[in-house]
Amino acid sequence: MNILVTGGAGYIGSHMVRMLVGRGQTPIVLDSLEYGHKQAIPEAVPFIVGNVKDKETLDQIFSKRNIEAFIHFAGYLMVEESVREPIKYMKNNVIYPVTLLNVMRDFKVDKIIFSSSAAVYGNPKKVPIPEDHPKNPTSPYGLSKWCFEELLRVFNHDTGIRSISLRYFNACGGALDGSHGEDHHPETHIIPVAIRTALGKQKEFFLFGTDYPTRDGSCLRDYIHIEDLAEAHLPGLDALTNGHQTDVYNVATGKGTTNKEVVAEVKKATGIDFMVKETGPRAGDPHSLVADPTKYKKEFGWKPKYSDISTVVSSAWKWHKNHPNGYADRY
Repeated sequence: MNILVTGGAGYIGSHMVRMLVGRGQTPIVLDSLEYGHKQAIPEAVPFIVGNVKDKETLDQIFSKRNIEAFIHFAGYLMVEESVREPIKYMKNNVIYPVTLLNVMRDFKVDKIIFSSSAAVYGNPKKVPIPEDHPKNPTSPYGLSKWCFEELLRVFNHDTGIRSISLRYFNACGGALDGSHGEDHHPETHIIPVAIRTALGKQKEFFLFGTDYPTRDGSCLRDYIHIEDLAEAHLPGLDALTNGHQTDVYNVATGKGTTNKEVVAEVKKATGIDFMVKETGPRAGDPHSLVADPTKYKKEFGWKPKYSDISTVVSSAWKWHKNHPNGYADRY
């Protein structure tokens, strides 16, 4: 199957591309390289620099590559930035991809896996969070993901394009062999930021918020290893190929780890007692995001294998220790 992977040079997208190649599929990557890294993609994989709003580029890809499905990772993802620049996020994450959906319709491609987010829920009324939980996003980022989910439902009704939206919780970790991992600029995710501090790349680690209603006052999150997350896309893709209808699923472990516990695990894995500075909460952050992943597990038989916090942190440490400058160190 020829599968267009938008944002395929990014952290999650590039892991997905390598997994598809290993499965014998043919991914075609479209990435603006605003945040992605071409070095993260196998050399043999077709790569096009472009944005999902570029109709001419999309028309060429769909006409020349015989695209049969696509996995949509492309999107801005920084919660705090979205609070400062909400229009930027709504344009990039909701409005621009409409061009892609229209091209899908024109070329009669009817299968899409969408990279959504737990940020659609906001501060939960119930933990763990089921898919039918009320949506009350606390950031424009979360709102943009929810809006695009709803837009996919509209397109399904209007055009027959079927989608499975996967609400990620916290993607983390690196390839188990240390060959690939997170390389964001700027970096905002807690595990790589803590590791950067351990490596001396920043003076101190800022712990945002210490009086949340959680077991130790810091944010509570459901961490899923990048290998488990990438693998979770495969049964969804198979299901759409076999006629599955549009639906939404949590993809997570169902277990929560606090920010303080993450910091302690990073100190343990690195053997470095770096400086931690407690400060106020970060704009747009819900206090607790822990999923109820029962629906996806039951329907598709998927189970996370590597998402215990020890494996997550040790695999991330292996990547960052061996590639302190990210993908710039690989070639």
